[in-house]
Amino acid sequence: MHILEQFLLVLGLAMDGFAASVCMGMAAGRRIWPIVGLVSGFHVLMLLTGYALGAGLPDSLAAAYPWAAGLILAAMGAHMIRTAGAEETCGGRRDLAGMAALSLATSVDAMTVGAAFALMEVGPALAGGLMGAVMVTLSLTGSLLGSRVGRARRRAARTAGGVILCLLGLKLLLGAAGIIGF
Repeated sequence: MHILEQFLLVLGLAMDGFAASVCMGMAAGRRIWPIVGLVSGFHVLMLLTGYALGAGLPDSLAAAYPWAAGLILAAMGAHMIRTAGAEETCGGRRDLAGMAALSLATSVDAMTVGAAFALMEVGPALAGGLMGAVMVTLSLTGSLLGSRVGRARRRAARTAGGVILCLLGLKLLLGAAGIIGF
């Protein structure tokens, strides 16, 4: 997998964390550093957990990876697009535990991508570093926007992330079928 594809995959995955950061920024106001740390930390931790799980899979299962990963990414992307316009509230718990719960919930799909990186033999340092850099940037930006702007940016971020994941899933499926070779 080319570095640009890895970046786009992490970027698409991180859009949920960006949307959560916007939401938490709306609730937390100027206290953004706990948001940045929680959202970024959970995404990297879940990605590396998935990586460890994927690295332990037998080679016989690795052959099915492009089909499974393509379907999962396309389904995750479609779900993000479908729910992007849904009315969400940023209520709930505004304390650190509430933010941690939301951070964990938005990072669970990072496990799938971590397993995919392991099966594609992307190094864990590169995968974790890329996820960390993207998430710190997006969660910081999202927190700042949330404290200033609001819901419209969250919807656009989820839609953009969903489109990216759908396209990457389609690329994996077309590659597995032998239709495209890049």
